[in-house]
Amino acid sequence: MPESTFIPAVFFTLFFVVDPLGLIPVFVAYLAPYDAAYRKKVIIKSTTISIIVSLFFIFSAHIFLRFIGITPGAFMIAGGILLFVIAMDMLLARPRRTQKLNDKEYEADTDIAVFPLAIPFLCGPGNIAALLMFSSQAQGDIVKLAIISVISAVTFLIAMVVMALAGRLQQVLGQTGISVIHKLMGLILSAMAVQFIINGLVQSNIIGR
Repeated sequence: MPESTFIPAVFFTLFFVVDPLGLIPVFVAYLAPYDAAYRKKVIIKSTTISIIVSLFFIFSAHIFLRFIGITPGAFMIAGGILLFVIAMDMLLARPRRTQKLNDKEYEADTDIAVFPLAIPFLCGPGNIAALLMFSSQAQGDIVKLAIISVISAVTFLIAMVVMALAGRLQQVLGQTGISVIHKLMGLILSAMAVQFIINGLVQSNIIGR
């Protein structure tokens, strides 16, 4: 991937995969039963956990993938396929498997900041795959890893703001507005996923540049 496109590719991929706008109805449903003080605590905690988990995968990716013998090109292909599946769910308005949870699937005393808000809603399989993909591509370059870390943290901070304003944003955008934005994000993510697959094939010398 050219250096000039690395930063925007990382930002838009992580933003679309986390999909904070598409998760507005989920945030409203899970946070509505609690008072403002507790909601604030949950939002900050879930964001902090998501950032910590993402940093772990960012800085362990290169070592882990090299240890098990997976090349950056191979992971780009696999990550592109997974992101394409997520994009199709967004385009076809199908809830992701990680968004089908309900309060019957976990104990009442479960900390919702950890599950399901931080994992898997914010830091789910798609986000982790994207982080591993970009981190493996960085190949230990501390500058690129720092860039990925900052962008990942910014993405979660945006999600934190969306969580805090979820009720108001739902009223302003409406279900139709959220759906339109969700589909546009899915369309862009699908194109980016295909490009990741192509880049992975090139990097693996399966096809020429």
